[in-house]
Amino acid sequence: MDDEEILAKVSHLNLSYTLHVDGKIFNLEKVSVVKFTTPVRKPTTRGGVYFTDTTAYKMKAITHDLSIIELLPRLMLGPNTEFRPLEIKTNLDLNGTKKNITLATHVANTMNTKDTVELNLIVDKISSE
Repeated sequence: MDDEEILAKVSHLNLSYTLHVDGKIFNLEKVSVVKFTTPVRKPTTRGGVYFTDTTAYKMKAITHDLSIIELLPRLMLGPNTEFRPLEIKTNLDLNGTKKNITLATHVANTMNTKDTVELNLIVDKISSE
C-alpha cells in the first residue's frame, strides 16, 4: 500500500492519534485529514520544506494538553527558521494486519482557546511498520 492509499484510508477512519514532541506524548482528538491543492506552480523550498507536488494532505487536530503551547514557537515555520518535523502516530488495521503508521508533519498554524489547542499541520512523509 503506497502513501496515497494509506492517507486516503486514514482520512476516512476514526482512529486514535498521538503527537510526539521532545519525549512528550500529546493525545489528539477530532483529527481530520484532507487532500488540498497547494498554491505553488513549480517545485519550491520554504523553510527547508521542499514542495514538489501541487497537492498535499492537511491535518487538523485538537489537544487539551496546554503544555504544548510553550513548544509551539520552536515547532512552527513562522517564528522559527529551523523548525522540526513532528511525528503523529496511529495504528491501522489492514485486512486483519495491524500497521503502525507514523506521519511526519509540520505545523502550518495553530489556534488556542482557554482549554484546547487546534493544530493545522501539513503531512510531509508517511511510514508504516
